[in-house]
Amino acid sequence: MKWLAAAFFLLVMIPSSSAIGDLSIYAEASHKSSDSAPVLVEHFHGNGDSEHLENLQYLDRTGKISLVNWWTNPDENSNWPSSDANSRAMFHSVEEYPTNVIDNNIVETITPREIENDIAIDWNIQLIGSSEVELLNITATWTNPANLQMLTQIHIFIVERNAVDSVGRTAPNLLRDWAPSSSFLFSNNSTNNWNSTITREHLTGAGIDLGDASHADDFELFIVMIGAFEGEDGVRTLSLQRGYFPTSWQSSDASDSLTPALLLCGLIVIIGFVVNAEYTREKGLPRLEGNWSKDGNIEYRIITGKALEIGDLNLNEGWKSNSGLKRERVSSNHTKSGVIKVTGSGELKLRLSVKVDDLGDWILDLNLPEFSSND
Repeated sequence: MKWLAAAFFLLVMIPSSSAIGDLSIYAEASHKSSDSAPVLVEHFHGNGDSEHLENLQYLDRTGKISLVNWWTNPDENSNWPSSDANSRAMFHSVEEYPTNVIDNNIVETITPREIENDIAIDWNIQLIGSSEVELLNITATWTNPANLQMLTQIHIFIVERNAVDSVGRTAPNLLRDWAPSSSFLFSNNSTNNWNSTITREHLTGAGIDLGDASHADDFELFIVMIGAFEGEDGVRTLSLQRGYFPTSWQSSDASDSLTPALLLCGLIVIIGFVVNAEYTREKGLPRLEGNWSKDGNIEYRIITGKALEIGDLNLNEGWKSNSGLKRERVSSNHTKSGVIKVTGSGELKLRLSVKVDDLGDWILDLNLPEFSSND
């Protein structure tokens, strides 16, 4: 189809991003705060935890927990990070591995549950660069509903969804980078406009290669506020926000008026309508079948999809019908059969007019060779 070819041409010809000076916003995504989130489970790796980790991965994948997997068992054959993991383990006073931590408490049994986000954090992430992603810019906005204790921190966790190390081992939600921060306002009703910028050098050192952002969704960002309000005992998760890194196909520079992603979505929608229409028509249209009877009449079968009304019956020159077809309505998914008495000679061509519900007027053709008796 001409319109389909034109849409495809536009899709491949329009550039994926526009430069602002020497830098482009390869990808950007904005997120409204979620009202609740699956509880944060920090897993500290240890020998013999494969089965347990598979269970944690299942709970995370099904939305029952929020998993951060800390790699605390380094060896010279692996390129997975461990320094952040060891620091975090010391903070939690973890001495044996594997270990799980929830709300700063070491736990033996994982009980999936939802936590309420007491602080609503709206956040935005930008992947900025020239030939490749050079900067990761994260901004967050929230208003404190009450005074925060001074031990409260914002933690940025960057995890790789399905990490593979240099010797081929795999791990889910592997912690690649961790950055705690307490640079924000703590008083009641204060509005915070928080920002963190991470350079390409830092990302590379953490084993995060974003390239041109086409596969950036291999990584996921956790923004977690851990602490307490004044008057509370203990420490807990006050807010947990989570989302995949945006890719260059999902978003682009703000100066773009039209992106391949939008065109692709539009094209998919159009193709979907076409396919659906063709499917509906194929399933809804009737079929006309027939053959000669022994006495030289036509044995016919009308097989309906959608309901229809029978109209005029016409035969080619040299043939006449002594009975015809009754003008009537035939229900959907039904087979109407009968005999049409005809006289004539030569090849027979029958044309039957029908009106199909939702599909309009159609002509059904039946062609039969010259009748030959068995005499």
